[in-house]
Amino acid sequence: MEVSTLILLGAAGGLLRGLLDVYTQFMNWQADRRTHRQLPQETEVPRFQEYYDPLADPIAAVVHSALGAGAAVLFGTTGQISGAYAALVVGMSAPMLLTQLGRVQSVSDVVTGNTQASNVAQIEVISQPAPSALQPDPTLTRSQFPTRVAADSRQSVREEGTS
Repeated sequence: MEVSTLILLGAAGGLLRGLLDVYTQFMNWQADRRTHRQLPQETEVPRFQEYYDPLADPIAAVVHSALGAGAAVLFGTTGQISGAYAALVVGMSAPMLLTQLGRVQSVSDVVTGNTQASNVAQIEVISQPAPSALQPDPTLTRSQFPTRVAADSRQSVREEGTS
């Protein structure tokens, strides 16, 4: 497959991921609006702007597209993938694939037992949850996901200054 085709398909996969992110946020917003309509107390109706950032989300889609194009070229020119569907899928999953590739140790490091201090520090940072991250709700089943209204009702601290 030609490099230009790989770039196009990988970039299209990255854009599809951006569209999937928008769709996911739309579905979360819709679910929270439905939940809000069933709540007895008078609370503010969830606004779509709380779920979609018109500045950051399109930029993220462009970054995903660039990562997708690069990953498709990387995987396609090295013979790891063949075919349009594979290039599109690599483009969609590029951030995850490239993150995993960045964590792979070289053979000599594994054999000699050398580890870089930066890798150890990176693992420590990744393993710590963000301060504002929601902890998993043990009452939810595997197929249920907490929505923003449900999360707001369980948290006492709300973000101020958001519009």
